[in-house]
Amino acid sequence: IGGSNNMENVHAAPRVLSFRLLNEITKGFSTDMKIGAGSYGNVYKGEHTTGEIIAVKVLHYIPGIDDEQFEKEYHNLATLRHKNIVRLLGYCHETRREFLPYNGKLVFAEMTQRALCFEYMQNGSLDGCLTDESTGHDWCTRYAITKGICQGLKYLHEELDPPMYHLDLKPANVLLDENMVPKLADFGLSRLFRGEQTQMTKSAVGTLCMGTGRTSYRQDQFTRWSVIPNK
Repeated sequence: IGGSNNMENVHAAPRVLSFRLLNEITKGFSTDMKIGAGSYGNVYKGEHTTGEIIAVKVLHYIPGIDDEQFEKEYHNLATLRHKNIVRLLGYCHETRREFLPYNGKLVFAEMTQRALCFEYMQNGSLDGCLTDESTGHDWCTRYAITKGICQGLKYLHEELDPPMYHLDLKPANVLLDENMVPKLADFGLSRLFRGEQTQMTKSAVGTLCMGTGRTSYRQDQFTRWSVIPNK
């Protein structure tokens, strides 16, 4: 990490970060630094000695997810530039050989470490706001959050070519910065649809459009109403 000024440059390309560095800034991926967990990995708060803070998502080992798929997902995320989309700041993709226990003995094996690093969102997820009655927000704040979610989806659906669809939109995947600006996150299921309005999906994760067996922009539009704050 080269200093906070680099992070503030929204046009800067995501940087390669070593696993050793990520281990240091998360204090060995300690439970004290863990800020979230999901189907695809655990998220840690990373604090550099420069004062820079990032969110480090260490991806689980998932059989069938190869380097090509990781590279595709990285390129999907790296192209996104919008105030209502969580920005990718860096990534780690390292393979090293080390001794690991197997059947009661140590064997020399390859270990692949993959991580994605994002801007840190100080106010956590929208999910936390909806479930915590003590942190109720006024109408103006709720309206601004709703508008931001819609603007983020509009960017993905209409301003990208080809468009991108989130497909896993829910309160836990809407993060809030220090000014309560909402940002869409966790594009684990997002795929570029190469000009098609709908595409078959074989994934068991996510929700198919009812009655068609197809995913499309309609899914994001439908789930949008389940995440906007209405209290």
